Amino acid sequence: MSEPTGHCPYLGLKQNRAIRFSTPTLEHRCFVGGDPIEIPVDQSSYCLSSKHIQCPLYMGLSAPTTPTLRPTPMPVTLQPGGLRGWLATLSPRDRTIYAIMIGILSLITMIYLVVGLQSLLGIESVAAVPTPTSVPPAATATATTPAAPPTATIPPATPTSLPTGTSEPVPTNSPTQAAIIILPTLVTTDTPIPPTATGVVVPPTATGAAATDTPIVITATRVPATAVPRVPTATRVPATAVPQVPTATSAPVATSRERLWLYFGDTTGTLFVPVQRMIEVRDRQPATAAVRELIAGPRNGLDRLLNPETRLLGIVIENGTATVNFDRDPANGDYPRALQSVVLTLTHFATIERVQFQINGANIGIDGNGLVQRPVVNPLNPQGLAFDYGATEFLPLYFLGNDGYHMVRVIRMVPKTKQTAHATLQALLEGPGAYSYALQRTIPAGTTLHGVSLENGIATVNFSTHFVEAADRSSAVGSVVDSLTTLSTIQGVQFLVDGQSLAHWWGSPFGDVYRRPLINPE
Repeated sequence: MSEPTGHCPYLGLKQNRAIRFSTPTLEHRCFVGGDPIEIPVDQSSYCLSSKHIQCPLYMGLSAPTTPTLRPTPMPVTLQPGGLRGWLATLSPRDRTIYAIMIGILSLITMIYLVVGLQSLLGIESVAAVPTPTSVPPAATATATTPAAPPTATIPPATPTSLPTGTSEPVPTNSPTQAAIIILPTLVTTDTPIPPTATGVVVPPTATGAAATDTPIVITATRVPATAVPRVPTATRVPATAVPQVPTATSAPVATSRERLWLYFGDTTGTLFVPVQRMIEVRDRQPATAAVRELIAGPRNGLDRLLNPETRLLGIVIENGTATVNFDRDPANGDYPRALQSVVLTLTHFATIERVQFQINGANIGIDGNGLVQRPVVNPLNPQGLAFDYGATEFLPLYFLGNDGYHMVRVIRMVPKTKQTAHATLQALLEGPGAYSYALQRTIPAGTTLHGVSLENGIATVNFSTHFVEAADRSSAVGSVVDSLTTLSTIQGVQFLVDGQSLAHWWGSPFGDVYRRPLINPE
């Protein structure tokens, strides 16, 4: 390595004495003594210039251990004239190094730009032309089979028809040999191509533009690229423009768990009993799930109303009418209560007002083959009032069934009134009436109502002291709460007896506000 002009032969950068720069930095070391010695800044005017022979280190003097005249390093500034002035201060070797680094950086930048443009525009290399049929190169054939002597006669290849618009081969001075033809991309073959002594035989194909009955013999002599005719292929479409064909996969089935109303029969075979069962709903079809649960049957001792062998074919809901199609008569020997249980279940949905029953697509009904409206659930009508919604109030009451487990809903019919909460409590105090054979009176006889008030959705009920004599306290409270919270304006009930909290009589928690409960939850 030649010594740069004006540089100390013992000067280097860091631990490598072969790297020298004219700009003084704290990284420079002096190797005059064999070991690298840091050059104090006050020596830079000597060691880094043509005056290095006057440098104390070069002259063999030891470097001061505590330099006192060491000036504060000044930032390197460009000479007057900007970039050109700075370049003028560099040695020819430094300028060459910087030029090489800038050239390498420019080349890398250009490569990244070209690759990026190819990725954005979907351009592929022309050299990578995919063909279904793989033709071994000629060099492979000559490696295993000796080439034919110059005097050997090679039969010419059978001409094949090219697609319309194919350019003619360019004549050359090369020996007349069969050209290596790149088959169109539409031609495919599953037959392997056996090597021969003179080259490779391409078997005839059954389809494609280049189909022929005579094998094409390709010799081992490589034809110059200028003599190879270009066979046009289909226009290459960028990868980003090819639409993705969706794979035929089944859509995932949406499932959820919902608590739905179902109606079964009581043990007497005369009343309907509502339950709220947690059911798995598939494809957001709760009506279908509810009817299938009716077919599955009741729990906890209730009576089955639908034939368990019945199969639901489908439900169509349109304009408030649910058309329910079964594969057979759904009644389980209890007609028409079986159909009424379906109507009571389905009309709990806000979108269903009536039901049309079908058996294998043929309409059926209760009194013919028409629509079935929602019936009154277990009607109690001691006054014999007409079913007139304008003149009759239908009050929801809940009594404990004889099984001691289920609360049974009864609709008490009374003359039209605006005091529905007061009328409901009065009807409860009167008891189950005609349904006494199937329902229990949980509120003691003789209990009177002092009053009921409603504030912020909470009804405060004030009974006489006879109420605290109830044998089944939970059922007595539950009968009142279930009945009153059925009314849309009441969300909770608080109990008083002779004006005092029920907790005074029965203790905590009977003094709390009872919120709307679940009815016979399953």
